[in-house]
Amino acid sequence: MKTKPGPDQARHDILAQTGPIPADMMWLFTFSSLCRRAMLHTADASGLLDQIVSAVESHTPYYTVCFKSVFYPESGLESGDNCAPHSGITDLSPFHRRCVNPKTKSLKKVTDTDLPKSVQKRLGMKSGTLATALYFPINDPCEKGGLCQVFYALSGYVPHALELLVLEELSADLGKTLDRLHRNRGVEEQILELTRQKEMYQSVFENTGTGTIIIDPDMMILHVNAKFMALVGLERNEIENRMRWSQFVVPGDNEMMQNYHYGRRKGLSGIPTEYECRIFAKSGDIRYIDMKVGMIPGTGRSIASFMDITKRKLAENRLRQSEAQLSDIIRTFEGLIYITSKDYRVEFMNITLQEKAGRSGVGEKCYRLIHALDSPCPGCRLESVLSGQTRRWELKSPRDGRWYWSIQSPVYDNRGRIVKAQTIHMDITDRKRREEQISEDADLLRNENIVLRSAMKERYRFENIVGKSPAMQKVYELVVRAAASNAPVIIYGESGTGKELVARAIHNLSKRSKKQFVPVNSGAISEHIIESEFFGYRKGAFTGAEKDKEGFLGTADGGTLFLDEIGDVGLNLQVKLLRAIEGGGYTPVGSTRVIKPDLRIVAATNKNLKRLVEKGVMREDFFYRVHIIPIRLPALRDRKEDIPLLVDYFLSAFGDEGQVLPMGGKIMEAFLLHDWPGNVRELQNVLHRYMTLGKIDFMETSSDPGADAQEQVGFVREPHDFCGSLNEIVAEFEKGIILNALEENRWQKARTALALGIHRKTLFTKMKKLGLE
Repeated sequence: MKTKPGPDQARHDILAQTGPIPADMMWLFTFSSLCRRAMLHTADASGLLDQIVSAVESHTPYYTVCFKSVFYPESGLESGDNCAPHSGITDLSPFHRRCVNPKTKSLKKVTDTDLPKSVQKRLGMKSGTLATALYFPINDPCEKGGLCQVFYALSGYVPHALELLVLEELSADLGKTLDRLHRNRGVEEQILELTRQKEMYQSVFENTGTGTIIIDPDMMILHVNAKFMALVGLERNEIENRMRWSQFVVPGDNEMMQNYHYGRRKGLSGIPTEYECRIFAKSGDIRYIDMKVGMIPGTGRSIASFMDITKRKLAENRLRQSEAQLSDIIRTFEGLIYITSKDYRVEFMNITLQEKAGRSGVGEKCYRLIHALDSPCPGCRLESVLSGQTRRWELKSPRDGRWYWSIQSPVYDNRGRIVKAQTIHMDITDRKRREEQISEDADLLRNENIVLRSAMKERYRFENIVGKSPAMQKVYELVVRAAASNAPVIIYGESGTGKELVARAIHNLSKRSKKQFVPVNSGAISEHIIESEFFGYRKGAFTGAEKDKEGFLGTADGGTLFLDEIGDVGLNLQVKLLRAIEGGGYTPVGSTRVIKPDLRIVAATNKNLKRLVEKGVMREDFFYRVHIIPIRLPALRDRKEDIPLLVDYFLSAFGDEGQVLPMGGKIMEAFLLHDWPGNVRELQNVLHRYMTLGKIDFMETSSDPGADAQEQVGFVREPHDFCGSLNEIVAEFEKGIILNALEENRWQKARTALALGIHRKTLFTKMKKLGLE
C-alpha cells in the first residue's frame, strides 16, 4: 500500500524529475523543504510569511523576499504606486518602477530596481543599491487585487530555469495555504465569539448583584444564580428543575404573584414588572424582596431578579416604632428640647420648656427666650451645627443660675439638606455640685496622702512597728497599699520579726478597723478540736458543749482573721477554710445552717509555702487563694540601724514611770555586733531580762569573730526592791525563768514547754499572762 509522500519527499521528487541538480543549486532543495514544512505546520499567516523570509535570507542567493498586494487601475500599470505592502509584514514596500499584472504573466523579472528602503536598512546595505526583482503571483483570494512574492537578488542576476519553476510552484502552494489559514481563522473566530457571548451572558446572569432566576410557564425554576442561593439558603441542585417559584412565596403573597405570573403570559394589561413580596428561606426566616420580572421573547419563560430589602423593611418598622416612642419621650422628657432655624428663631418647644418659659415662644430668639441673653450663648456654635457637626457643652444659665448639659445637632429635610438645629438642655446642677464636692475632697485627700507619705519617710514608728531603715520604709508602703485593699495578705518573716504587729497595722488602717481583729496561732490548736475552734459549735454537739460558741470565723465576721503559722494548717481544714473564704460559707459543729462570713484573711508564716505545696502538705488552690499580697519582713540582722530605736522604745516601755536607764557605748556596740537569731522578740526579751534581772546576756554566738560563744555582756543594776505581794514576786521570777528557757530554745515553744516539763498550752497561757508574746 502506497502512502502519500510528505511535503519534503514530494518536492524532492519534483526536483528529481528535472534531472541531475547542479551542486550550486542544492540550496534550492533545502529552501523548498523549509517552505513546505512551514506551510504544513504553521498555524497563522504572519508566522508563515516570517519563516519564508528567514529561509530566503539564510539559504538562497537572494537578498530577501517581499509580499505585496497588487491593485490594477483600468488604464494599466504605469507606476509602482499601485502596489501596497502586505498588511502582515512590516518591512514591505511597493515597487519603485512598475508592477506586472500576474494574470498576463507577460513579465516576471524587473532589472535594476531599487531595493525597498526598509530592506536596505535591515540588511545594512547602502542606500540606492540596485537589485533584480523576480515576481511570482500568490493568488490569495482573501486579499484585494491578489498577492505576489518579490524576490530581490543582485542586480543583473539571471535565475536558473529550474529555480523559476520551483519558485513559481512554491508561490502557488503558498496561496492555497494562506486561503486555508484564513478559512480556519474565520471558523475559530466565530466559535470564539459565540463562546465569548455565552460567557458574557452567563457572567451577567451570575454577577448582576441581585438574586436572579429563570422561570418556565408552569413556575418551575430552570436556572438560579449564587445570589439567589444565598438568599434562600439552598444549593443549585436543590432548586433547578426541582422546585417551583410558588413554593418560596409566603401564602399571603402567593395569590398576587400567581395572578401576575399567568396574566403576564396572557398579555393582560396592568401587570406590574416590579413589585414587593415575601419569600421563605431554608431557615424558615421570611425575607422581604423587591422583585423585577421580564419575559424572554419567544420562549414563554420569564427572568426575575430580586433585591433583598429585609433590612430596609425592618428598619422602616423600627423607625415607625421609634418615632412613636420618641414622640412619647419628648412629651414626658424632663429636659428642655427646642428646634431653631438658621437665625436662632424657635420653631418647636417641648412641653417642659413651655412650662418653664411660661408661654409658647415660637418665633422668638432662643437665647433671649431661654437664658435671657441679648446674644447667642457662649458655647453655642450654630454655624458648625448647620455644617453637619454635633456640639456638646456645659453652660450655666444666667436666668436661673443652674447648670445644663447641652447637645446641639443638625436637622435634615427629606432631601438630606441641613435646614435646622435641635438643642437639648439637661439640668446637671446636682451633679456639678457633687463633682465640686468630690474635687474638694480629692484635693484634701491628696494633700493628706502627700503629708502621710512624706512623714513615713522621716518617721521611725508606724503604728506599733519601730524602724527607720529603707527595708522598713518599704514595708510601711506595702502596709498602706494592703490596708486600702480587701484582698488576702500573706506576711513572710522569721520568728520574732513582728508579723502580728504588721497584721494589726493593716487591720487598723483598713475599713474593717471598727470590727474585730482575731489572731489565731494555727500550730497551737489541737487537731481534734481545731474544727470547733474555727467554726464554733452548737449546744449539745458533743460532750461538754453546754452552750453555743462562736468560732474564730464568726468572731472575725466583718473584721480580720489573722492566721499565724498558716503552714501548720492541716489539709482537711484547708479545704473547709478555702470554701469559707471563697463565699461558700461554713457550718458550725452540730448545726446544719450554712454561715457566710464577711472577713478578710491575713496570714503569716516563717516557712516556704511553695515548698509545702510541692511536698503536698499545702493545697495549691489554698496557697494561691491566700497568697495575693505578699509582704516580707526583714530580719533584725538585716536592719541593724534600727536597733538603737528599738532599744530606746523597749526601755521606755519597760521602765518605771517612763524613766529610761542609759546604756553605755560598749553595750550598744555588743548589740550591733550580735546576729539576733530571735529578731525583735529576742531583743525585746533581752532588754526585759535586763530590766528584770539586772544583766544583759546573749544566748547565741555574736557576729564578732573574736567574741566568745558563751561570753555575756553584763550591766549590773541595783537589786530590785521587791515590795509587792508574794504572787507578784513569784510571777516576776517565773517570768525570768520562762524567758531564759525561751532564749535557750531559740523561742521554739514546743521545745521550751518540754524543757520546763509543762504542757504547750500551759506555756502559751503563762506567756500571755506574763507579757512574753
